[in-house]
Amino acid sequence: MSRVEDIEYFSDTLKALQLLQQLGYELFVVTNQSGVGRGYFSLENVYVIHKQLQNDLREFKLTAFKDFAICPHSPDDACECRKPSGKMITDLMEKHHINPDLSYMVGDKLIDAEAGMNAGIQGIIIRQSTTSDFPFFKTLLEFANSLKK
Repeated sequence: MSRVEDIEYFSDTLKALQLLQQLGYELFVVTNQSGVGRGYFSLENVYVIHKQLQNDLREFKLTAFKDFAICPHSPDDACECRKPSGKMITDLMEKHHINPDLSYMVGDKLIDAEAGMNAGIQGIIIRQSTTSDFPFFKTLLEFANSLKK
């Protein structure tokens, strides 16, 4: 996604984020943006989209994301930060003093869950079922509800 106009939320996303925040979780974004490395759009485009995400959360009376970690490299760059590496996650955990035992990496791709595992936290897959051993939930809200215990 390289334009603010392309931002779409699933119908339950904001409710799920609200529930996660009510349960005491801090929210972060960890994202590969290979379009930057490939020259399709600029890093500034990514920052504009992240600013809009923050504004959207505030508009819905939610706490904004605590921080963002971005890998702007293409897959051919062989960088150390690109998911499924856990580097972006471990850097955020160190920076914000996050307990890995109480953390999850939630994403819609296998590489997201693998990045969590590589960072020493539980990887969760949302929306796209895989044949992996990672926990799978149909929606982010289903995952958030599973944490209410």
